[in-house]
Amino acid sequence: MKLNKLFFGLTIVAAALFSSCDKDNVGAIYSNQSNAGLSFTASTMAAAEVPASNPVFDVKIVRGNTVGAASGNISASLKVGADELPGVTVSGYNFADGENTATVSVNVSPLEVGVIGTLTLTIADADASIGAVKTTTMKVSKAYEWKSLGKGTYIDNWLDYESSVEILKAEGYDRYRVMGPYKEYVTSSQAADDWGSSWLAPSTSANFAELWLKDGVIYYDDFPIGINYEADKDQPIYVCHPSGWSSLSSANNKFVDDKTIQLAPYYYIDGLGGWNYTKYNGVIYVVLP
Repeated sequence: MKLNKLFFGLTIVAAALFSSCDKDNVGAIYSNQSNAGLSFTASTMAAAEVPASNPVFDVKIVRGNTVGAASGNISASLKVGADELPGVTVSGYNFADGENTATVSVNVSPLEVGVIGTLTLTIADADASIGAVKTTTMKVSKAYEWKSLGKGTYIDNWLDYESSVEILKAEGYDRYRVMGPYKEYVTSSQAADDWGSSWLAPSTSANFAELWLKDGVIYYDDFPIGINYEADKDQPIYVCHPSGWSSLSSANNKFVDDKTIQLAPYYYIDGLGGWNYTKYNGVIYVVLP
């Protein structure tokens, strides 16, 4: 009985060893084949975040047949949700004689910053190893690289307020971040005198205002000053871009010289309205370092 149990245990171990050996020999390690014997290293790869200024990254492929040099192409597709995003490119692969590892470079320029896409790379059947991982997928995204330009000046003439602020620029783009544009104002005695201390909400004041140039116009996402109208937390005052209203012009949001950006906003309270300065020059200035 003990012998039978021992024999049964050895049988299980042997079966496991055979299974393990078979598993280890699938894919690109087969070398007795006439084609390139290509394979990806995994069917799903780690997510990649690439800089918007150079949205390129490498993916490794391996081959089982290392005799002679080999070169060719793989295919790539990029989807955002169910929608195919055209324009993604992937370089060809090149193996030197004797090499079993190479990389291809993928360029995801069409992907918008902040959007996560699903990239699929595929090796053609004619080039794949026996049992190869012929398709691999991964999540990809793009991010701006922010570099500090130093201290600039933020001037809001509606509030009669001026502050020294740090200004960042996205590498390779006409895109800027003005850090804490109203942080000093909403903690000042001036603001308490202007609005009453109960209206001030410093913790809600924007950490930054992001501005970008497009077709000669400066755009920005709406950002809160840190003031709640009538001291109601559900009624914050925002600096809003006029493009949010079809009846308003954005033309006064622009560069006025190489170092000075002008904003002509609508100071707006959702559902109530506000103060419309979109037709005026000199409402807000951002002076770059």
